[in-house]
Amino acid sequence: MQRYRYDGTLRKALLVDIEAARELMIKVGLEERFTSHNTILISQLVDQLLNHLEKITSTD
Repeated sequence: MQRYRYDGTLRKALLVDIEAARELMIKVGLEERFTSHNTILISQLVDQLLNHLEKITSTD
């Protein structure tokens, strides 16, 4: 995969988004339970963000 100059900026933005989503997931989980529909949706978003981060930071 070719690395682009914006990968560093994208990586930083993803890390901010991941942390914000994780914090929201914990907050919602504590309020609605960790098995609630909303908590699971946020968890899936965190997974997608982590997968995207892995994709841009992995080397061939």
